Amino acid sequence: MPTETPPHSKGLTPSWALSFYRRPKSPKRPSGSQSGGYLTPKSTSRCSGSEDSRSVHSVRSRGRSPFGDLINRLRSSSSVTLVEEPLILQESEFKQIETWFAGFDRYNQLVTHLSRNQSYPSDTFSRISGILSENCGGRFVHGLPEAVFDFSLLWCPAGNLTRKDSNEPTWSWTGWDGPVNFPFDPTNCPDLLGLPRSEGEWFRSEILQYHIGPQSAPYTVRREKKEQQLRIQYPPYFHAPWGYDTNPDSNTLRFSAYTIPADGFTAEQLHYRGKEIPCSHLINEKDQHCGVIIDFEEAISAPSSTGPFEFVLVSRNLRREPATQTRRPVIPTIHPPGTPIWYENHFVWDKEVMDYDEEVFENGPWKMLNVILIKWVGNYAERVAVARIHEDAWLKCSPNKQEITLK
Repeated sequence: MPTETPPHSKGLTPSWALSFYRRPKSPKRPSGSQSGGYLTPKSTSRCSGSEDSRSVHSVRSRGRSPFGDLINRLRSSSSVTLVEEPLILQESEFKQIETWFAGFDRYNQLVTHLSRNQSYPSDTFSRISGILSENCGGRFVHGLPEAVFDFSLLWCPAGNLTRKDSNEPTWSWTGWDGPVNFPFDPTNCPDLLGLPRSEGEWFRSEILQYHIGPQSAPYTVRREKKEQQLRIQYPPYFHAPWGYDTNPDSNTLRFSAYTIPADGFTAEQLHYRGKEIPCSHLINEKDQHCGVIIDFEEAISAPSSTGPFEFVLVSRNLRREPATQTRRPVIPTIHPPGTPIWYENHFVWDKEVMDYDEEVFENGPWKMLNVILIKWVGNYAERVAVARIHEDAWLKCSPNKQEITLK
């Protein structure tokens, strides 16, 4: 996500300076650490005329495949007219929803449409979120439904974003101007929806509790645990809290999580049909393709006078091989499994992003971790982007559990 260049920024971190900017293993946060950028960028010199044209350090030149084909799995390869999004804004349709299984699917469509066409807050969002709260349960915290907080926290840019000058936090889409979507929403993936209940959970949260507000008077986010259709596995000893505390509207989000330093990781911008898309390959210090970041490389590597930067583990999605004979969807927010490609105003269904180098990292149903890239600003952190990292690459970085305070 783009941010304005700080006035004292030194520019992008050169490769020879990486060791100088390495974060010590101590959990203590420096208040004035200088860093050139979120992640070390590759060269910005680009070639052209190709669907997946890259920089000189490109996926092609390094033998990395940006996308995989999904053409043969479609029941119909003919063009399908996408449903016009204004149809999803009918309040009468939302009044028929009684559970968050159906509710988050429609919330996803609503936010994807409104973030591209209106600013937050809007009268439309206020009315519909009120209907969902009344029918499905739970509050909305800065535009995110607390009952399915783990799902909603994984919003991603669908285009260029700019930071709002408001009290809305960095960890919610309401704090940004620009289009967003939810590429890892399990309620919007036909391949997961078709799995029988015997397959068990399709989403695992790695966070025991989320708290809103100051440490002296926190509000515990009420995540839905009883709805069987959501198929979320929470950490051991998680119990949905009862009652209501004060100050749920604070912009401070607190939780305990495992983290690794972001120093040494690099991002390689992906292109689809000759255009940059909000997705970049994540490359580790061994030059291995180990994950993806759902944002533009230019935004991730933007100069910054704050830091250090870390990846924070929050959840993981079930991954299955794509089902055969899947109908091409007519709703733009419906996506294939894995990391989908957002192009123009819809998810692409004949290709998928290659999450990692399969010759280096082992395949597995729970191998990809959902993480958030953060930067520290004194004693608190700001969200930068959502990323996905292969578990084996994550573990090699010696994760450290600590308290996170996001604003």
